[in-house]
Amino acid sequence: MKRQINNLRRKKKRVIVGIETGNTPGRLGAVVVEVSGNGSDTVLDLYGFRSYPLPAEILATLKILNENKGFDSEEIAGINFLVLHHLSKLYGKVMDEVGAQLGDVDMIGLKCMEVGGEIFPSDPSVLSEMTNRIVASRFSIGVENGSGGFLPVRESILQGMVGDMVKRFGLESEVREAVAVALLANESLFHESSEACMVDGEGTPEARRPSLRAVKRTHIQAGGGKAVLCGEFFFPV
Repeated sequence: MKRQINNLRRKKKRVIVGIETGNTPGRLGAVVVEVSGNGSDTVLDLYGFRSYPLPAEILATLKILNENKGFDSEEIAGINFLVLHHLSKLYGKVMDEVGAQLGDVDMIGLKCMEVGGEIFPSDPSVLSEMTNRIVASRFSIGVENGSGGFLPVRESILQGMVGDMVKRFGLESEVREAVAVALLANESLFHESSEACMVDGEGTPEARRPSLRAVKRTHIQAGGGKAVLCGEFFFPV
């Protein structure tokens, strides 16, 4: 796994699909970008963007879930399946939009959907399996050497970390969050440390899949210390 990430980091240019799940209510958005460098040296070319509306039935279900109405594990699994289906569909649509081959993509960056205390997809490695691509997701931020826990990267933190880069490229507002997710995935490649771990996959106990948790220092100060970014890379088996 580390070798695959190192190979990606060494590439002069990387094609990344960034997928965001909540910038516009009721819609998913995805970009295809070509990225070189990292940090202030990042250079980005936008290949294309596609926005995708979620069906009304799913939106109604998510609204009920967000209002903390009781859902059992089977119902949550059903929602998770539908979210994965539409993420995969969006991935195909944005690739069609730019006329690229699926094998041209080096990595997918995914900002998961948070609704009613649940996170969708619950297991990003399934999207990795569906697309046969490395998926960078589960981004969180915490204080270096701090005792507190890590918090998911939300919009305000996302903009604090890569917002200046996004503004520098003069992009339209509707594509910015998806581009920010792609840049966040790219930044995670340039980590200071990483460790292999296993993901509890969906289904049977045998469905455990390999992942790589990476840690990178950021320019953000938090809680009196330097903030660090954690990202997790999921690999198709």
